Amino acid sequence: VGLMVLCIMNVLLGIFCQCAIDTAASDQESVIQLQLMEKARFIETLENLFAGWDDSGDGKCSLKEFEDHLDDDTTQALLRSLEIEARDALALFELLDSDSSGEVDLEEFVTGCITLRGGAKAVHMEKVANSSKLVQDKLFELAR
Repeated sequence: VGLMVLCIMNVLLGIFCQCAIDTAASDQESVIQLQLMEKARFIETLENLFAGWDDSGDGKCSLKEFEDHLDDDTTQALLRSLEIEARDALALFELLDSDSSGEVDLEEFVTGCITLRGGAKAVHMEKVANSSKLVQDKLFELAR
């Protein structure tokens, strides 16, 4: 009788563990889907915001167009979501203008905003430190 109770308890424990594993797997899938949907919504918001900034309709946002919209509520909300102070907005434009053309196209804008979203991580800081060291080494070589 004791052995039978032990066997039944073992089967019930196995069923419980399998249910817990299945639930955890579906939770992980739900989290991934939620993150993908959130990213898609963020990109859509950025695209709509960019379209509002592009007063000339040429698919690019000039510094003047950007400055004209700095006081908009949506622009202020974007800056807050990127944890950028309004006074640093011009630096944001320079960062987004990756090809230094004086204009930001939609791809530069979306890619830049996604990259700048959130705080700097250790890997980002290490990359900057390594790049700085490489530049410093090149300068020392040129000075010789």
